[in-house]
Amino acid sequence: MQEIKGKYAVITGGTRGIGLATAHALAEEGVNIAVIGRNPDTLKDAVGELQNHGVQVVALNGDVSNKEDVDRMLDEVNDAFGRIDILINNAGIMNHTTFLDSSEEDLRKMMDVNVFGIYHMMHGILPMMKQQGQGDVINISSMSGLKGTKGSSLYSATKFAVIGMTEGVMQEMRQHNIRVSYLTPSAVLTDLIGETGLKEETMTHAEDMADIIVSQLKLNPRTFIKTSQMWATNPTPKGQ
Repeated sequence: MQEIKGKYAVITGGTRGIGLATAHALAEEGVNIAVIGRNPDTLKDAVGELQNHGVQVVALNGDVSNKEDVDRMLDEVNDAFGRIDILINNAGIMNHTTFLDSSEEDLRKMMDVNVFGIYHMMHGILPMMKQQGQGDVINISSMSGLKGTKGSSLYSATKFAVIGMTEGVMQEMRQHNIRVSYLTPSAVLTDLIGETGLKEETMTHAEDMADIIVSQLKLNPRTFIKTSQMWATNPTPKGQ
């Protein structure tokens, strides 16, 4: 295992859910954190929490689907950190509309955030990592990126795209000692997932995802886990 204390990480969608849990877990390891969020209030709250870990914390307010926002935020984090060792692409949105009830706007909005957001972040940060000769990128996809389900056709389309893009980028970046991987969690207890009908204590929690991410980042740089699936061990319906 390698030491990650002192590294510099950027986390999109870092003000709640998996992103915030991962920010806390990395900060506990001594990693300096740049958190990206669209809501100034939740961003301020997240930064206040993270500063308690005694690491450098940078707040980046912007929308990853907007290239101009991304360029500005990366300039800000580069001024603050001087380098980026870790990129966690967690920002995403979901729509449970059935295909025939959906609109082109629904699909474009999810593609903008879930796919182009990751594209903009990797396109901006990977050149820095190439210059450094090392780096880690973890993209959060979904089980919906492996198998479409009723009511998730548009969301699945975006998450399939994340996997395809990540697979290709991974092959291109290996020669530069940059590890690019993706995770495909099943339902995780966050605001994004909504009502599941399951007992909360039996679901996968954001903190569980954070533990997996930290463990992968601590692997010796000579190897990495390209992808992994996260399932709740025994999800139990409410009332049972």
